[in-house]
Amino acid sequence: MSKPLLIHGMHQDLSCPICMELFNSPVTCECGHTFCQKCLVGVPREDDTNSVACPTCHAMTRPESLNINRQLQHLVESFQQVPRDHCEEHLDPLSVFCEKDQQLICGVCASLGKHKGHSIIKAVEAHQNMKRQLPQQQVLLQEARVRKEKTIALLDQQIAEVEDTVSKFKSNVREQLNTMRAYLNVMESSLNQEAERAQRDASGALLEERKLMTRYLEQLRQMETVLSEVEKEAQTEFLRKYCLIAARLNKILCESPPIGRLDIHLPVISDEFKFQVWRKMFRSLMPPLESLTLDPDTAHQNLLISEDRKSVECVDRKQPVSPEDPGRFDKANCVVTREGFSSGEHYWEVEVEDKPRWSIGVISESVNHKGKLHVCPSNGFWLLGCKDGKVYEVHAEEKEPRLLRMESKPAKVGIYLSFSDGVVSFYNADDEDCMILLYTFHEKFAGKVYPFFDVCWHDKGKNCQPLKIYYPA
Repeated sequence: MSKPLLIHGMHQDLSCPICMELFNSPVTCECGHTFCQKCLVGVPREDDTNSVACPTCHAMTRPESLNINRQLQHLVESFQQVPRDHCEEHLDPLSVFCEKDQQLICGVCASLGKHKGHSIIKAVEAHQNMKRQLPQQQVLLQEARVRKEKTIALLDQQIAEVEDTVSKFKSNVREQLNTMRAYLNVMESSLNQEAERAQRDASGALLEERKLMTRYLEQLRQMETVLSEVEKEAQTEFLRKYCLIAARLNKILCESPPIGRLDIHLPVISDEFKFQVWRKMFRSLMPPLESLTLDPDTAHQNLLISEDRKSVECVDRKQPVSPEDPGRFDKANCVVTREGFSSGEHYWEVEVEDKPRWSIGVISESVNHKGKLHVCPSNGFWLLGCKDGKVYEVHAEEKEPRLLRMESKPAKVGIYLSFSDGVVSFYNADDEDCMILLYTFHEKFAGKVYPFFDVCWHDKGKNCQPLKIYYPA
């Protein structure tokens, strides 16, 4: 077989899949694929082990551990001795280009060889055509690169967000569990002190009783000794002493101290006890009570706000304020607080007492205070209300409020807001150690929110009771 036939087609086999040039210091991976050493070292590392993924099959390998394939390097060097501008098969100049096979060939290949009958153009013409196509290819490549760079940047951002989310979650878990541990430690200490106090009281009483019993026992032992001695006496002396001893013994036996029993009264570790502990611990996990103040600049004309701005009621007489003030409710008997929230966790309580009609919760900063209010979450309202003094409802949908079943009528309602989690929860807060969840909204807030109070119309005195922000003095 002639030398040209032996080296036919070897150029592609001896080219690096990365740089598309003949191998330069070739190294062969464990998977069997070969690359230039410099090209493989330049592949981005996958992890801290300095491993890279094979560009052909993605198998992992470590470039620094691979030795240069000397045999393949010699073969490349031998191949480089063949004139690059001549046909490997016919050794004629590569003067024409086969458009079908996209290959530079010689005249013999075009007229007699395997390219016979294909669309053939001069090499110089093919060169000019491809030079014109090159900018377009560069643009396409650049666009693809930019897209992938953006994708990688987005992935990096998502990875960072995941790491940040997990970090915040861990921090929150640690904080909440530390709060639980602290509360349980305090409760354990309190219960232990109660048990020790009960033990001291009971032990003291029992020790006093034991002293009495000990003294009485000593009297009995003394009488036993006396009886033993009298037994030895002569008849006359025996009769005289025995009568005295018998009377004394009878008196001692009649004065025997009663046997008492003291019960130690401690909490029973039952399921109910555990439930009560859980409820108390739940309250300890809530944020501290907010000291809110009502904003008079938002109050409807018929609302009267107390001097400390903690209480609001509806009255017949309009207040000397302009209904045209930008933030003032002009149709609904409502008011919001000066304090608004755009982050964090918050908790406040509202005393509703026996007021028959009201609505409280939070509203979005973007809510228009003018005109009729369309109360629902999609419009920026997250409210719980009461009507007729017994019907409780949440405005969860646009059409009709959702009615709630209440085990008991709350006189004080607690409102919990977690801005980041998008949570608004309402509780019956009459007993801080036994708070009862009434309803929870789950919503992602688009902006700042404000505590909201709808006092409703006074209804000729039937609904004149105030709404009060609870905060202990």
